[in-house]
Formats: sequence, C-alpha cells, structure tokens
Amino acid sequence: MKKLLPWLAGLLVIFAIYLYASPYIAFYNIKNAAEQKDADKLSGYIDFPSVKQSIKDQVKAAMVEELAASDEQDGFEALGTMLAAAMIDPLVDGLITPDGVALMLQGQKLDFDSSNDSSEDKAKIDNEDIDYKTGYLSFNRFKVQIIDADDSDESLDVIMHRDGLSWKVTRISFSLDSKDKNSVVYQKVCWSNKGRVTAEAR
Repeated sequence: MKKLLPWLAGLLVIFAIYLYASPYIAFYNIKNAAEQKDADKLSGYIDFPSVKQSIKDQVKAAMVEELAASDEQDGFEALGTMLAAAMIDPLVDGLITPDGVALMLQGQKLDFDSSNDSSEDKAKIDNEDIDYKTGYLSFNRFKVQIIDADDSDESLDVIMHRDGLSWKVTRISFSLDSKDKNSVVYQKVCWSNKGRVTAEAR
C-alpha cells in the first residue's frame, strides 16, 4: 500500500494540473478549429442556445438604452424600436453559426445588415492583429478577452463554463455600451426612413 501512495499522489498532481490547464487547452482547440474552419469540432465547444441568447439580450438592451437616451422620442421611434427588436432573434439565429463564431474568435466583424435581401450570412472581414488575454473568473468560469492590437478599446469577452472535464463557450459579450463610433462589435439597430429595419456599425 505504501508503494502505491507515491503513484496516487503523482496521479492527483497530474489531474490537478490538467484541471487547471483544461480551459487553456479547450480554447487552444477552439481557436484551431476556428482557423481551420472545422465546424463540427468547433460546435462541440459552443453552447449555441446560450451564446445566441446572450447576444440577443445585449443587443435589445442597447436598443432600449439608445431609445431612452434619444432627445427626440416619439411614438414612431418607439414603434420602430419595438419592430427592430422583433427582428433581432431571427437575425442573431442566422448569424451565430459555427462560421459566424469562428469569425468572431478571429477578431473579425459580423455584418448585422438585415436590409440585405440575400438570405446568406454576410461577414465583414478584417485582417487586424488581435491579442488574447485569458484568466479564471472562478473555478467553473473562464474568460478570454479578444482585443484589437491596434485599438485596445475594441474587444469582446468570451465566457467559458466547465463542462465535465472540458469547457464550453456560453457567452460572448460585446462592448455594447461603448460610445466609440469605430467600435468593431457595437451594432445600432435603427428604423430607417424607408420603413425597414437596418443595422449600421457604430
């Protein structure tokens, strides 16, 4: 029995190291899958219902905030915001696919232009250098911050949760409250004069 103790202690140490390193390993695999456009592998690391809901909530909250801050509020603007909000769910569902998530993880923009009559998802490609900052938020939560190397104010946070011995992305947070007009990820949904919902990068 005494001879087994060193082995057991060694196994526990290895297991503890793996537990600590597991989110880094998972994100390395996610990043590789995104770069290689391996949708099947990437999908295994993404909780799509949770990610989609988080983005819908952020965009809708930003729209309400924009309406509340408007100096010229009227019934038509409020109606436009309500109708635009109704468009958010199908718009996000169409954009947040394995390919769409792969673009975001590579620091690229998604085009939220719902005025396009094409049913194909559009992706606005930016070949900007990006930095990654990683760290634990808690034992079961891990954050990856994806930062534009040329502008540290442009970033998004990828939140991962422990899933057994691996991890899954459950939330992607944009800087939706940013007032920077050049923000990569902030999208303002507005009601156009032609009576259709459009989305323009802000």
